[in-house]
Amino acid sequence: MLVLKINDVKNFMNQLLIGQTFDDFSLVDASITTFCSFMIDGTLHRDFFDSDSKQPSVQSALYCPWKELKSYCYSIIRGKLPPLHFRITFQLNSSQLTQILPAFSDVITDPAIRGLNLNLQYKNHELFCTSGISSDSFLLDKSPEFIWDSFITDYFRSRQINFDRL
Repeated sequence: MLVLKINDVKNFMNQLLIGQTFDDFSLVDASITTFCSFMIDGTLHRDFFDSDSKQPSVQSALYCPWKELKSYCYSIIRGKLPPLHFRITFQLNSSQLTQILPAFSDVITDPAIRGLNLNLQYKNHELFCTSGISSDSFLLDKSPEFIWDSFITDYFRSRQINFDRL
């Protein structure tokens, strides 16, 4: 598990809500507190879509892509005042995993691993990102976790996201 404190919150928020930096992630859930609290469950409901319009990504995905929900979150967060609090949980699905981490997909696609997660938490004008792996059982091999942590730090650096590792 990796914990990062984001030093330039404004830049990060631009990349989160306007840019494409997190479009490859799926939204597991989010809670945003402004003048009231908003909760978003990112679970896809496949029965909502008719069989003719189902895209392959919708049929196999568990969660909605961030790029489909970020405009809603942006409309909640934008304004003169910053939110009081927000928490966003992202996850990579298996197809995203093979695109983003092709060299490590055999290590990280252990059947016990359910997801590679990135948790964002904003409170008191501070923003923290926590990486983690959700699994069905205890993993003796920590290499998937180390690979995921390394990927996140490299990913942030390549997008000029300034952070301190805690």
